[in-house]
Amino acid sequence: MTGPEQRTATLSGPVTGGRGWAFGSPADAAAYGYVIEEFLLDGVAQSYEPVPGTAVGRDGQWTVQPGQPAEYRTRMYVARPADPARFNGVVIAFWLNVTAGFDLGAPSEHEMREGYAWVGITTQAVAIDGQPSLGPGFPATPGLPRIDHERYGTLHHPGDAYSFDIFTQAARAVGPGRQTTGIDPLGGLEPRLVIACGASQSSARLGAYLNIADDSERCIDGYLLLTHWGLCVYPPDQPMMVTFGPRGDGLYGGSSAINDRGRVPVLVLNSESETLHNVPVRQPDSSTFRFWEIAGAGHIGETPDMTPMLLREGMPVFPPASDANTMDWRWVRNAALEHLVRWVDGGTPPPWFPLIDASLDAGIHRDETGNATGGIRVPELEAPSATYSGTRPGNPLAALIGQTVPYPANRLSSLYPDADAYLRAWDAAVDRAREHGLVLGTDLDGLRQRGRKIAADLF
Repeated sequence: MTGPEQRTATLSGPVTGGRGWAFGSPADAAAYGYVIEEFLLDGVAQSYEPVPGTAVGRDGQWTVQPGQPAEYRTRMYVARPADPARFNGVVIAFWLNVTAGFDLGAPSEHEMREGYAWVGITTQAVAIDGQPSLGPGFPATPGLPRIDHERYGTLHHPGDAYSFDIFTQAARAVGPGRQTTGIDPLGGLEPRLVIACGASQSSARLGAYLNIADDSERCIDGYLLLTHWGLCVYPPDQPMMVTFGPRGDGLYGGSSAINDRGRVPVLVLNSESETLHNVPVRQPDSSTFRFWEIAGAGHIGETPDMTPMLLREGMPVFPPASDANTMDWRWVRNAALEHLVRWVDGGTPPPWFPLIDASLDAGIHRDETGNATGGIRVPELEAPSATYSGTRPGNPLAALIGQTVPYPANRLSSLYPDADAYLRAWDAAVDRAREHGLVLGTDLDGLRQRGRKIAADLF
């Protein structure tokens, strides 16, 4: 599709009043030398629709044309270094996730340590309009205007068919060459790159964005898709339950590859939870595409604890399961981000890793202890003390937390006669992960200490 003239949003803010911006960072931004401000965006967005006579299928090779325009008013919040000298020049445009019925997303501690500017964009209608219950585990939720009418009462969204263009306009507002007269959401910072990032449902939207809008809009320099289900929202739009709805043949309503046109680098970082959804649409690595899968990891293992923020806003909080997957893979996410930025800058591409061994017929292949074979091997699997799974029985929301089943005592003692033996195995696994480019120097000590905590609990 050949893009029309650039559409831009009108910004207002920083927003004040009401109870303060909803769903803040679980980390203390000020402690990292960051300020967080919120802005409203007004504009006219377009939708995208398939060109008549063309197919929209799982190859991701979609041909679209502009649909009808519609007005919108949404919000975004910007976390940036208070000291401009700390800014590393990279803006992360984050597609806030609304699967739970409200916006979720916050800058990570790594991103604030390293001087990124982070922009959380309210892109989808659910955040503003609220969401009815989708079934057990998914209670009905209010939208932002009902959560805080004084602050958000004027927000309005024409529907998710317009989410792609809303994201484009927000990214342009914080990118290189943006209009900086009047309100500048970056407070005078000079960005050189914009990296798009989103997780789970948001990564399905970003996958669709790559198939639909990236080639014409060209405002994103690289993409980090986290926990991507192998699903891309079909144009002009699909409700979430259609995108994720099983078809009975191993495919889902939104099953689709990502159109790897070669324009910008794309790195997909997945847990084990998404593996079987991806099997039908797996695609090879290329000069601009990498696909990483972490064996044994659970879908929400890279997510910070948002409980205090949810309680503050009166949102539902789900009690943790006693046997939830305990593998924390945020350090792999940190390494993936740094690899992507280096790649976008023309440096060495990220390393290649094998995929998790899986097929639609046989499922995920597992070793004699139940752990998946193949994929990225983290210390929990290289020095195993439990079976880690990316899935679990229960409602869809419960399934996202995965499962950890500790080894019985006799198996554990046969592997490690004492804590020192375990720590030797753990530290060797950390060293291998470091050699493979999976551990940043800033995360190395924390990962070693994690092994000591596990050992203290085991022996």
